[in-house]
Amino acid sequence: MQNNIDSTLPVFIIGAGIAGVACARKLQENGRKVIILEAKSSIGGRINSRKIDSDIFDLGASWIHGIDNNPIWSITQENNIETTTLNYGNSHYFHKNGKLFSEKEVQEFESYVEKIEKLLYQTKKTSALDAIKEIIFSLSYMGNTFSEDYLKKLLLSFFERIANDPFATELDLLSSKYQNYEGYFQGDEVIFPKGYYQVIECISKDINIKLNIDVKKIIYDDDYIKVIDCSENIYMGSHVVVTVPLGVLKRNNIEFYPPLPNEYIHSIQSIGFGSFNKVFFELDQSIQLGLKTLEKNISSFYWEDTDCFNILDLSKMYQKPTYLMLFGGDKSNFIDSSTDREVSDFIFNGLQKQFDGISDKPKKIIVTRWGADPYSYGSFSFPSLNHNDDLIKILHKPIKEILFFAGEHCSFKYAGTVHGAYLSGCEAAEKIKST
Repeated sequence: MQNNIDSTLPVFIIGAGIAGVACARKLQENGRKVIILEAKSSIGGRINSRKIDSDIFDLGASWIHGIDNNPIWSITQENNIETTTLNYGNSHYFHKNGKLFSEKEVQEFESYVEKIEKLLYQTKKTSALDAIKEIIFSLSYMGNTFSEDYLKKLLLSFFERIANDPFATELDLLSSKYQNYEGYFQGDEVIFPKGYYQVIECISKDINIKLNIDVKKIIYDDDYIKVIDCSENIYMGSHVVVTVPLGVLKRNNIEFYPPLPNEYIHSIQSIGFGSFNKVFFELDQSIQLGLKTLEKNISSFYWEDTDCFNILDLSKMYQKPTYLMLFGGDKSNFIDSSTDREVSDFIFNGLQKQFDGISDKPKKIIVTRWGADPYSYGSFSFPSLNHNDDLIKILHKPIKEILFFAGEHCSFKYAGTVHGAYLSGCEAAEKIKST
């Protein structure tokens, strides 16, 4: 414990995403003076709800991943925030010709997915691609619903899709132990008809947040910190909590003086960080996905050549034919550097082959490009090859009891999630309270 830190100075938090806001809230409740410095013109970070025409779209985070004992769910309940259930477990599957899987096909396909997931825990391979290929091509196939070769192709592309979503990468870059880091709570998964931003609004009330402050340098000494922004303004504080996305740290957009110890640099560069993008689109007519469109929210998987795609029918929530497609890894990288028209052509060329009655372009399209955002350079972290808990343990250790890191990338169990970022911010606040 440092005895010469001036606790009358404010704690500075870099970034007004949910990790930063959660940390500020906990510290302020404990009587500490807190100031958040946010580079953008609004708070929320990768929680980004946007009103377009009369509708609200979550361009960043969408889901509460499991409501049982989830702190984000508790916030929604305490503040009467409306949610609607959207579980991936209720998915449909379509063959390349647009034909819906029969019940028998679904049962057999999902049984092999479960077998592969169980066998993954025993693998000695480093990459998920090598592990899954080895398992798929060594399994004994006893069913008669699919041909063996066809089923193998479906399974491999389905797991390639899992690398894209929810891990924002490709199978060859993903740790074979990725299941240990999925980090969801039990219970329903829910989304926000009126935007995830409501959660940020609730917990950021009465917190001193300075917008459009782009931090370029942090000087940390034994008993003070000095934060310098791009306009050369200087902020003196007792502690600093850096909650910027891992992509920003990887780019060295913030200079630290003295330079970060090598073990921190190694962790920052070793933890995976990927691009994950959303494409919302509205159509004149509904896509026939196996149920009446307005009955419920529907998740559907379909195959095009060797690729597996997922389309979410949000027509119930928006009360008009509205759909969402999610892209991670290479396809997300393509979206980051493409125009809306190029993205639309990519999606609709495939959909027209798959489903009848689809026009060549949408009535409305909304495309995110998180990998091209200079304040994130991507979407969230993932367990890369040779990932281990030691990488996270390093980021949990404060430097000189004065410099702290927080964010979804600092979570052992919940990386890549809003609740992971929230809990990380709360943990950083607890550490500062004990200094």
